[in-house]
Amino acid sequence: MTALLELNNINCRYDGQVIIEDLSFAVQPQQIVSLLGPSGCGKTTALRAIAGLEDIYAGQIRLDGTCLSAPGSVLAPEKRQVGMVFQDYALFPHLTVSKNIAFGLHGRDKTEIEAVINQLLTLVRLEEHVDKFPHQLSGGQQQRVALARALAPDPRILLLDEPFSNLDTEMRRSLSQEVREILLERKISAILVTHDQEEAFGVGDVTGIMLDGYLQQWGPEQELLEKPANDFVSRFLGV
Repeated sequence: MTALLELNNINCRYDGQVIIEDLSFAVQPQQIVSLLGPSGCGKTTALRAIAGLEDIYAGQIRLDGTCLSAPGSVLAPEKRQVGMVFQDYALFPHLTVSKNIAFGLHGRDKTEIEAVINQLLTLVRLEEHVDKFPHQLSGGQQQRVALARALAPDPRILLLDEPFSNLDTEMRRSLSQEVREILLERKISAILVTHDQEEAFGVGDVTGIMLDGYLQQWGPEQELLEKPANDFVSRFLGV
């Protein structure tokens, strides 16, 4: 199967410090990937590089055969067909739920926009909150709006940067499963960044474990737990 997204030996720096070194992995069509690791390991930087929010100093990022990023060559974020859900939701406080969802649908006719909004409101179960503002919603509802907004332009791949970290444990567990079901229903590939092992394994088909900018191991849950690649992976997973 031809990969949808490919990262080939990418390198990212910040103020001269190497954040990611020789990072390579691939995401298959309709596959959900988790990037798991401690804070500062480079997983969010990898996500931002895919989104076009961080430059790369070596390597290449390709989506469906098209080069998104290479040294000296960067496709603008809005042209990448990549959606992103941020940790803090990043909703527009002055816009209603429907207008937040419609934000990325410029250039489409009114009938099409309304159809997309209605479809996504049903998908994320927010039909009764269409005219509310973000401050009138719970944390879980705000996250659903952020997800719907990211899905509205029909991205090729969705990036989720610790999207459940501001929620309590019970809500994190239930919403993460809802998000997985929505992604599967929409047949959208996705990358979830998290430091929570249960969340990573619960949402992702495969998981990449990172430390200090390097990918330590990549595989399904059972393989990682039964055959950890090194002492760090073994300690981190508690096996």
